[in-house]
Amino acid sequence: MEIVGRILSALALRDNDLKMKSNGRSLYVVFLAGIAAVPAMATDMYLAAMPVLARQWGVPDSRVALSLVLWFVSFSVFLLICGPLSDKHGRRPVLLAGLGLFTVGTVACSLATSVSQLIAFRILQGIGAAGPSSMCMAICRDRYEGTQRKHVLAWIGIILGLMPMIAPSIGAAMLRFASWRGIFVTQAILAAAALLVSWRLYRETAVERVSGRFLALMARYGRLAKNTRYVLAVTVMGLIVGPFFGFIGFASFVYTKIYGLSNEVFGLLFGLNALMGMSGAFASTRITKWMSDTALLTICMVGGLLGGAVVLLWGGWHYATFAAGMCLVTFFCGMSRPLSNHLILEQVRTDIGSASAFIVFYHFMVGAVCMKIVTASWRHPLHVFGTLAVATPAVVLAIWPFLLRMLKTSPVKPPLSAA
Repeated sequence: MEIVGRILSALALRDNDLKMKSNGRSLYVVFLAGIAAVPAMATDMYLAAMPVLARQWGVPDSRVALSLVLWFVSFSVFLLICGPLSDKHGRRPVLLAGLGLFTVGTVACSLATSVSQLIAFRILQGIGAAGPSSMCMAICRDRYEGTQRKHVLAWIGIILGLMPMIAPSIGAAMLRFASWRGIFVTQAILAAAALLVSWRLYRETAVERVSGRFLALMARYGRLAKNTRYVLAVTVMGLIVGPFFGFIGFASFVYTKIYGLSNEVFGLLFGLNALMGMSGAFASTRITKWMSDTALLTICMVGGLLGGAVVLLWGGWHYATFAAGMCLVTFFCGMSRPLSNHLILEQVRTDIGSASAFIVFYHFMVGAVCMKIVTASWRHPLHVFGTLAVATPAVVLAIWPFLLRMLKTSPVKPPLSAA
């Protein structure tokens, strides 16, 4: 705690209000990436423990996988609640409440004595994680516009890439030297630190507030549904992340069970994928200086399709070919996400919290569906995953020209009254 106190003091001296000026600019991006990393921490650090828990409790792998799938479902559903609440009450209370609930749920996970308890506590953890995750994008939309927002989103993606690089290795180390319970204890400590930093340093960024009761706030999603540009952009661009999230749920089983690798090697290979995703996000900050977003997004879709083809055709030969194909998928997914998120956010001028929450909700619901598909008891699971990795970018690529025509011909509606 003394170290945390010194860090907080140093941050407060440098940028007490987290203003994006000079050195404070980098600090604010790190802060946004930190709160956005909560979901990644809750999933990636836990992956190596899933086969261990199945053996310890004598349950099928698919039963333990429910603790991941239902985490994503609860997380995604409560994203829809957090967005409107933040539009009414501000980002700060939603952020702090979410981090607090996540910490409590994580401590409860560390005390679970059965797979049923673990699933229930993971659902609670997922509900809490919805707060910081949805607020990251909403805060970014509050503060930044145009090219600056695009670059901030890209840098957040780069920093977020560090979490899946190190989290599985931390989880594997915990399994080797302690137990799976130590994974959740570590998560709880990190979440408590994020809560403390947010409470001390974050200042409210929501300029406008909306009024009305809870049901009226939720009805604002109906208003968003009338924004055809936004709906089309979310629906199409959100599919890009499907194979990546499917890989998150599938990775520990394919590397440790199908290929018989150790948890340590699994952590390294998973970290390699994270490095590729981070590299893709970094590359987007450079390439967009001389290439249009439209052209680069097209390249990302084609690259993701090629990576999926490698997984489908040659992923069963050797774990190295599977990893190579997934590196391509993850690289182009990482490159596309800041561009696609920016494209979607450009379609809204009001109800920003709700719009931002729905983007993340849709991403994770797509991820939950893909996880459920690939973790089912298939006779040839690698073939199923490869088919998914090819089909998803192929569908997006086929719809892409139509989406571009719609976005160019349909004007963005001006902001309506926030009342």
